[in-house]
Amino acid sequence: MLSLILAAALSPHAAAQAQRISPEAAGNCQAPNWSPDGSQLSWEVNFHDRKIIELYVSPGYPGAAPRRVVPVTRGSSAMTAGFDVAGSETVAHELSWAPAALKRFVYSSSGATQDYDLYIEGGGPVAPAPGADGTAAWSPDGKWIVFTSARTGQGDLYLIDVAAVEKPPLKLTGDSTASELFAAWSPDSKQVAFVGHTQKGDNIYLIDNVAFPAPRPVTAWEHTQTRPTWSPDGTMIAFFSNHNDIKRFDLYVTPVAGTPTLVATGVAMNDDGPAWTPDSKHLLYVKKDETQFDPIYAAPVRQPSQARLVATGTVGNGDLDVVKRPDGKVWITMVAQGLVNDKVRDFKRVYAMVLPGLP
Repeated sequence: MLSLILAAALSPHAAAQAQRISPEAAGNCQAPNWSPDGSQLSWEVNFHDRKIIELYVSPGYPGAAPRRVVPVTRGSSAMTAGFDVAGSETVAHELSWAPAALKRFVYSSSGATQDYDLYIEGGGPVAPAPGADGTAAWSPDGKWIVFTSARTGQGDLYLIDVAAVEKPPLKLTGDSTASELFAAWSPDSKQVAFVGHTQKGDNIYLIDNVAFPAPRPVTAWEHTQTRPTWSPDGTMIAFFSNHNDIKRFDLYVTPVAGTPTLVATGVAMNDDGPAWTPDSKHLLYVKKDETQFDPIYAAPVRQPSQARLVATGTVGNGDLDVVKRPDGKVWITMVAQGLVNDKVRDFKRVYAMVLPGLP
Protein backbone atom coordinates (compact mmCIF):
# COMPACT_ATOMS: atom_id res chain seq x y z
CA MET A 1 0.00 0.00 0.00
CA LEU A 2 2.88 2.33 0.69
CA SER A 3 3.91 2.23 -2.97
CA LEU A 4 0.45 3.42 -4.05
CA ILE A 5 0.49 6.27 -1.52
CA LEU A 6 3.85 7.45 -2.84
CA ALA A 7 2.60 7.13 -6.41
CA ALA A 8 -0.42 9.29 -5.64
CA ALA A 9 1.84 11.99 -4.25
CA LEU A 10 4.24 11.98 -7.19
CA SER A 11 2.12 11.27 -10.24
CA PRO A 12 -0.92 13.08 -11.65
CA HIS A 13 -1.89 9.79 -13.33
CA ALA A 14 -2.15 7.69 -10.15
CA ALA A 15 -5.49 6.23 -11.30
CA ALA A 16 -3.74 4.46 -14.14
CA GLN A 17 -2.81 0.83 -13.57
CA ALA A 18 -0.97 -1.74 -15.65
CA GLN A 19 -3.03 -4.54 -17.15
CA ARG A 20 -1.98 -8.15 -17.53
CA ILE A 21 -1.08 -9.17 -21.09
CA SER A 22 0.16 -12.76 -20.74
CA PRO A 23 -2.26 -15.60 -19.99
CA GLU A 24 -1.96 -18.00 -17.07
CA ALA A 25 1.02 -20.36 -17.22
CA ALA A 26 2.86 -22.50 -14.67
CA GLY A 27 6.10 -20.65 -15.34
CA ASN A 28 7.64 -17.20 -14.89
CA CYS A 29 7.37 -14.71 -17.73
CA GLN A 30 10.52 -12.76 -18.62
CA ALA A 31 12.08 -10.45 -21.21
CA PRO A 32 9.03 -8.64 -22.70
CA ASN A 33 10.15 -6.87 -25.86
CA TRP A 34 8.15 -4.45 -28.02
CA SER A 35 8.55 -4.50 -31.78
CA PRO A 36 10.04 -1.23 -33.13
CA ASP A 37 6.61 0.20 -34.01
CA GLY A 38 4.90 -1.15 -30.90
CA SER A 39 2.44 -3.27 -32.86
CA GLN A 40 3.70 -6.54 -31.35
CA LEU A 41 5.02 -7.68 -27.98
CA SER A 42 7.13 -10.77 -27.35
CA TRP A 43 7.97 -12.48 -24.08
CA GLU A 44 9.38 -15.72 -22.75
CA VAL A 45 7.94 -18.19 -20.24
CA ASN A 46 10.56 -20.01 -18.19
CA PHE A 47 9.44 -23.41 -16.91
CA HIS A 48 12.22 -24.09 -14.41
CA ASP A 49 11.04 -27.59 -13.49
CA ARG A 50 10.99 -28.73 -17.14
CA LYS A 51 14.14 -26.76 -18.05
CA ILE A 52 12.53 -25.22 -21.12
CA ILE A 53 11.74 -21.68 -22.24
CA GLU A 54 8.82 -20.92 -24.55
CA LEU A 55 8.66 -17.81 -26.72
CA TYR A 56 5.42 -15.96 -27.46
CA VAL A 57 4.32 -13.04 -29.67
CA SER A 58 1.14 -11.04 -29.14
CA PRO A 59 -0.51 -7.77 -30.26
CA GLY A 60 0.26 -6.61 -26.72
CA TYR A 61 -3.24 -5.77 -25.48
CA PRO A 62 -5.23 -7.43 -22.67
CA GLY A 63 -7.16 -10.44 -23.92
CA ALA A 64 -5.21 -10.78 -27.19
CA ALA A 65 -4.25 -14.40 -27.81
CA PRO A 66 -0.47 -14.91 -28.01
CA ARG A 67 1.19 -17.12 -30.61
CA ARG A 68 3.90 -19.54 -29.54
CA VAL A 69 7.08 -19.40 -31.65
CA VAL A 70 8.36 -22.89 -32.49
CA PRO A 71 11.43 -23.34 -34.74
CA VAL A 72 11.45 -25.49 -37.85
CA THR A 73 14.49 -27.74 -37.95
CA ARG A 74 15.18 -27.93 -41.69
CA GLY A 75 14.93 -25.62 -44.66
CA SER A 76 16.96 -24.50 -47.65
CA SER A 77 16.99 -20.94 -46.34
CA ALA A 78 16.11 -19.31 -43.06
CA MET A 79 14.07 -16.80 -45.04
CA THR A 80 11.79 -19.52 -46.42
CA ALA A 81 9.56 -22.07 -44.78
CA GLY A 82 11.15 -25.22 -43.40
CA PHE A 83 9.82 -28.73 -43.09
CA ASP A 84 10.02 -30.20 -39.60
CA VAL A 85 8.85 -28.49 -36.44
CA ALA A 86 10.86 -28.90 -33.26
CA GLY A 87 9.30 -30.73 -30.35
CA SER A 88 7.75 -29.06 -27.32
CA GLU A 89 10.73 -29.65 -25.00
CA THR A 90 12.93 -26.94 -26.46
CA VAL A 91 14.29 -23.55 -25.52
CA ALA A 92 13.34 -20.55 -27.67
CA HIS A 93 14.48 -17.16 -26.39
CA GLU A 94 16.48 -13.95 -26.97
CA LEU A 95 14.19 -12.48 -29.64
CA SER A 96 15.38 -9.44 -31.62
CA TRP A 97 12.95 -7.63 -33.90
CA ALA A 98 13.72 -6.59 -37.46
CA PRO A 99 12.55 -3.13 -38.59
CA ALA A 100 8.77 -2.97 -38.65
CA ALA A 101 8.58 -3.06 -42.46
CA LEU A 102 10.18 -6.53 -42.57
CA LYS A 103 7.68 -8.03 -40.11
CA ARG A 104 10.22 -10.60 -38.89
CA PHE A 105 12.42 -11.38 -35.94
CA VAL A 106 15.43 -13.51 -35.10
CA TYR A 107 15.83 -15.66 -32.00
CA SER A 108 17.95 -18.43 -30.51
CA SER A 109 16.65 -21.96 -29.99
CA SER A 110 17.87 -25.40 -29.03
CA GLY A 111 15.69 -26.81 -31.82
CA ALA A 112 15.87 -30.59 -32.02
CA THR A 113 19.63 -30.89 -31.60
CA GLN A 114 20.13 -29.05 -28.27
CA ASP A 115 22.92 -27.12 -30.03
CA TYR A 116 21.68 -23.55 -30.01
CA ASP A 117 21.27 -21.92 -33.43
CA LEU A 118 19.70 -18.72 -34.69
CA TYR A 119 16.32 -18.86 -36.40
CA ILE A 120 14.49 -16.24 -38.43
CA GLU A 121 10.74 -16.42 -38.01
CA GLY A 122 9.19 -18.94 -40.36
CA GLY A 123 12.40 -20.67 -41.38
CA GLY A 124 15.18 -23.02 -40.43
CA PRO A 125 18.45 -22.27 -38.67
CA VAL A 126 20.63 -19.39 -39.88
CA ALA A 127 24.37 -20.02 -40.35
CA PRO A 128 24.28 -23.20 -38.24
CA ALA A 129 27.55 -24.56 -36.86
CA PRO A 130 28.70 -26.60 -33.86
CA GLY A 131 28.73 -24.38 -30.79
CA ALA A 132 25.97 -22.24 -29.32
CA ASP A 133 24.76 -19.11 -31.12
CA GLY A 134 22.75 -16.43 -29.33
CA THR A 135 22.15 -12.84 -28.20
CA ALA A 136 21.42 -11.74 -31.77
CA ALA A 137 20.62 -8.11 -32.67
CA TRP A 138 18.96 -7.10 -35.96
CA SER A 139 20.23 -3.77 -37.27
CA PRO A 140 17.67 -0.92 -37.44
CA ASP A 141 18.17 -0.60 -41.22
CA GLY A 142 17.30 -4.30 -41.63
CA LYS A 143 20.51 -5.24 -43.43
CA TRP A 144 22.51 -7.05 -40.75
CA ILE A 145 22.26 -9.42 -37.81
CA VAL A 146 25.09 -9.47 -35.28
CA PHE A 147 25.33 -12.37 -32.83
CA THR A 148 27.60 -14.22 -30.43
CA SER A 149 28.87 -17.68 -31.38
CA ALA A 150 31.00 -20.30 -29.67
CA ARG A 151 31.76 -22.02 -32.99
CA THR A 152 35.48 -21.32 -32.61
CA GLY A 153 35.53 -22.47 -28.99
CA GLN A 154 35.04 -19.00 -27.53
CA GLY A 155 32.33 -16.39 -27.74
CA ASP A 156 33.03 -14.07 -30.68
CA LEU A 157 30.81 -11.64 -32.56
CA TYR A 158 29.70 -12.51 -36.11
CA LEU A 159 27.78 -10.58 -38.74
CA ILE A 160 25.09 -11.99 -41.06
CA ASP A 161 24.15 -10.23 -44.30
CA VAL A 162 20.34 -10.56 -44.33
CA ALA A 163 20.34 -10.38 -48.14
CA ALA A 164 22.67 -13.40 -48.29
CA VAL A 165 21.87 -15.59 -45.28
CA GLU A 166 23.24 -18.63 -47.09
CA LYS A 167 26.77 -17.20 -46.97
CA PRO A 168 29.09 -17.75 -43.99
CA PRO A 169 28.89 -14.96 -41.41
CA LEU A 170 31.69 -12.43 -41.09
CA LYS A 171 33.73 -12.63 -37.89
CA LEU A 172 33.89 -9.23 -36.15
CA THR A 173 35.96 -10.00 -33.06
CA GLY A 174 38.69 -12.48 -32.19
CA ASP A 175 40.34 -11.55 -28.90
CA SER A 176 41.76 -14.82 -27.57
CA THR A 177 41.50 -13.53 -23.98
CA ALA A 178 37.85 -12.47 -24.12
CA SER A 179 34.33 -13.46 -25.05
CA GLU A 180 32.12 -10.87 -26.72
CA LEU A 181 28.37 -10.74 -26.17
CA PHE A 182 25.26 -8.54 -25.72
CA ALA A 183 25.83 -6.63 -28.96
CA ALA A 184 23.65 -3.55 -29.53
CA TRP A 185 23.31 -1.53 -32.76
CA SER A 186 23.38 2.23 -32.89
CA PRO A 187 20.16 3.70 -34.37
CA ASP A 188 21.96 4.52 -37.64
CA SER A 189 23.20 0.89 -37.96
CA LYS A 190 26.83 2.01 -38.23
CA GLN A 191 28.18 1.18 -34.75
CA VAL A 192 27.94 -1.80 -32.41
CA ALA A 193 28.37 -1.66 -28.64
CA PHE A 194 29.05 -4.92 -26.83
CA VAL A 195 30.39 -6.50 -23.65
CA GLY A 196 33.89 -7.94 -23.58
CA HIS A 197 34.10 -10.67 -20.91
CA THR A 198 37.54 -11.47 -19.50
CA GLN A 199 38.96 -12.97 -16.31
CA LYS A 200 39.70 -9.44 -15.12
CA GLY A 201 36.11 -8.27 -15.56
CA ASP A 202 33.47 -7.28 -18.11
CA ASN A 203 33.54 -3.92 -19.89
CA ILE A 204 31.71 -2.08 -22.65
CA TYR A 205 33.39 -1.79 -26.06
CA LEU A 206 32.44 -0.09 -29.29
CA ILE A 207 32.96 -0.97 -32.95
CA ASP A 208 32.76 2.32 -34.85
CA ASN A 209 32.47 0.73 -38.30
CA VAL A 210 31.46 -2.91 -38.83
CA ALA A 211 33.11 -2.83 -42.27
CA PHE A 212 36.46 -2.29 -40.53
CA PRO A 213 35.96 -3.68 -37.02
CA ALA A 214 38.43 -2.26 -34.52
CA PRO A 215 36.85 -2.43 -31.03
CA ARG A 216 37.73 0.32 -28.57
CA PRO A 217 36.91 0.43 -24.83
CA VAL A 218 34.12 2.59 -23.50
CA THR A 219 34.69 1.55 -19.87
CA ALA A 220 37.75 0.16 -18.08
CA TRP A 221 36.44 -0.72 -14.62
CA GLU A 222 36.64 -3.74 -12.35
CA HIS A 223 33.89 -6.34 -11.97
CA THR A 224 30.92 -6.20 -14.40
CA GLN A 225 29.71 -3.58 -16.89
CA THR A 226 26.96 -5.08 -19.01
CA ARG A 227 23.83 -4.85 -21.21
CA PRO A 228 24.53 -1.68 -23.21
CA THR A 229 21.60 0.03 -24.93
CA TRP A 230 21.67 3.08 -27.20
CA SER A 231 19.53 6.14 -26.73
CA PRO A 232 17.06 6.46 -29.63
CA ASP A 233 18.86 9.61 -30.82
CA GLY A 234 22.17 7.70 -30.98
CA THR A 235 24.15 10.04 -28.74
CA MET A 236 24.36 7.98 -25.53
CA ILE A 237 24.79 4.44 -24.24
CA ALA A 238 23.26 3.23 -20.97
CA PHE A 239 24.50 0.16 -19.10
CA PHE A 240 24.57 -1.58 -15.73
CA SER A 241 27.68 -1.76 -13.52
CA ASN A 242 28.67 -3.16 -10.12
CA HIS A 243 32.17 -1.67 -10.06
CA ASN A 244 31.36 0.48 -7.02
CA ASP A 245 29.83 -2.37 -5.01
CA ILE A 246 30.03 -5.96 -6.24
CA LYS A 247 26.83 -6.77 -4.33
CA ARG A 248 24.64 -4.35 -6.27
CA PHE A 249 24.16 -3.03 -9.80
CA ASP A 250 23.89 0.64 -10.65
CA LEU A 251 22.65 2.36 -13.81
CA TYR A 252 25.05 4.52 -15.85
CA VAL A 253 24.88 6.54 -19.04
CA THR A 254 27.75 7.74 -21.18
CA PRO A 255 28.14 9.82 -24.33
CA VAL A 256 29.52 7.81 -27.23
CA ALA A 257 32.79 9.67 -26.64
CA GLY A 258 32.86 10.80 -23.04
CA THR A 259 32.77 9.89 -19.36
CA PRO A 260 30.05 7.69 -17.80
CA THR A 261 27.80 9.29 -15.19
CA LEU A 262 25.68 7.63 -12.51
CA VAL A 263 21.91 7.61 -13.00
CA ALA A 264 20.70 5.38 -10.14
CA THR A 265 22.06 2.97 -7.53
CA GLY A 266 20.71 -0.42 -6.51
CA VAL A 267 18.70 -1.29 -9.62
CA ALA A 268 17.39 -4.57 -11.01
CA MET A 269 19.12 -5.52 -14.25
CA ASN A 270 17.07 -5.91 -17.44
CA ASP A 271 18.19 -8.80 -19.62
CA ASP A 272 17.65 -6.54 -22.66
CA GLY A 273 19.48 -3.60 -21.08
CA PRO A 274 18.32 -0.23 -19.74
CA ALA A 275 14.99 1.09 -21.04
CA TRP A 276 14.94 4.48 -22.80
CA THR A 277 11.92 6.64 -23.54
CA PRO A 278 11.51 7.32 -27.29
CA ASP A 279 12.62 10.95 -26.91
CA SER A 280 15.94 9.89 -25.26
CA LYS A 281 15.20 12.13 -22.28
CA HIS A 282 14.47 9.50 -19.62
CA LEU A 283 15.73 6.12 -18.47
CA LEU A 284 13.32 3.79 -16.70
CA TYR A 285 14.54 1.37 -14.05
CA VAL A 286 13.39 -0.91 -11.25
CA LYS A 287 14.66 0.08 -7.81
CA LYS A 288 15.60 -3.05 -5.86
CA ASP A 289 13.65 -2.38 -2.67
CA GLU A 290 11.41 -5.13 -1.32
CA THR A 291 9.85 -2.79 1.24
CA GLN A 292 8.52 -0.75 -1.70
CA PHE A 293 7.71 -3.82 -3.84
CA ASP A 294 10.51 -3.07 -6.35
CA PRO A 295 9.02 0.14 -7.77
CA ILE A 296 9.65 1.59 -11.21
CA TYR A 297 11.22 5.03 -11.66
CA ALA A 298 11.76 7.35 -14.61
CA ALA A 299 14.97 9.39 -14.37
CA PRO A 300 15.70 12.44 -16.55
CA VAL A 301 19.08 11.68 -18.10
CA ARG A 302 20.28 15.25 -17.60
CA GLN A 303 18.95 15.47 -14.01
CA PRO A 304 18.83 11.92 -12.64
CA SER A 305 18.30 13.17 -9.09
CA GLN A 306 14.82 14.24 -10.25
CA ALA A 307 13.70 10.63 -10.83
CA ARG A 308 9.94 10.11 -10.49
CA LEU A 309 7.98 7.10 -9.35
CA VAL A 310 5.89 5.46 -12.09
CA ALA A 311 2.53 4.39 -10.64
CA THR A 312 1.92 1.00 -12.25
CA GLY A 313 0.00 -0.69 -9.44
CA THR A 314 2.25 -3.75 -9.87
CA VAL A 315 4.61 -5.40 -7.38
CA GLY A 316 7.80 -7.41 -7.81
CA ASN A 317 8.66 -5.60 -11.04
CA GLY A 318 11.42 -6.35 -13.55
CA ASP A 319 12.40 -6.50 -17.23
CA LEU A 320 11.16 -3.13 -18.51
CA ASP A 321 10.68 -2.05 -22.12
CA VAL A 322 9.26 1.16 -23.58
CA VAL A 323 7.92 2.10 -27.04
CA LYS A 324 5.66 4.54 -28.88
CA ARG A 325 2.72 2.49 -30.16
CA PRO A 326 0.50 2.99 -33.22
CA ASP A 327 -1.96 4.89 -31.00
CA GLY A 328 0.69 7.62 -30.67
CA LYS A 329 1.15 7.01 -26.94
CA VAL A 330 4.25 5.84 -25.09
CA TRP A 331 3.71 2.44 -23.48
CA ILE A 332 5.68 0.58 -20.83
CA THR A 333 5.74 -3.18 -20.34
CA MET A 334 7.20 -5.14 -17.46
CA VAL A 335 7.03 -8.49 -15.73
CA ALA A 336 5.53 -8.38 -12.26
CA GLN A 337 4.47 -10.71 -9.48
CA GLY A 338 0.99 -9.21 -9.67
CA LEU A 339 -1.06 -6.17 -8.71
CA VAL A 340 -0.75 -4.62 -5.28
CA ASN A 341 -4.12 -5.98 -4.12
CA ASP A 342 -3.82 -9.46 -5.65
CA LYS A 343 -4.33 -12.24 -3.12
CA VAL A 344 -2.40 -14.82 -5.17
CA ARG A 345 1.03 -14.07 -6.62
CA ASP A 346 2.38 -17.36 -7.87
CA PHE A 347 4.24 -16.62 -11.13
CA LYS A 348 5.51 -13.50 -12.85
CA ARG A 349 3.27 -12.24 -15.67
CA VAL A 350 3.61 -9.60 -18.38
CA TYR A 351 1.85 -6.27 -17.79
CA ALA A 352 1.57 -3.13 -19.92
CA MET A 353 0.17 0.38 -19.69
CA VAL A 354 0.46 3.89 -21.12
CA LEU A 355 3.48 5.49 -19.45
CA PRO A 356 2.12 8.05 -16.95
CA GLY A 357 3.55 11.05 -15.23
CA LEU A 358 6.15 12.34 -17.71
CA PRO A 359 6.03 15.86 -19.20
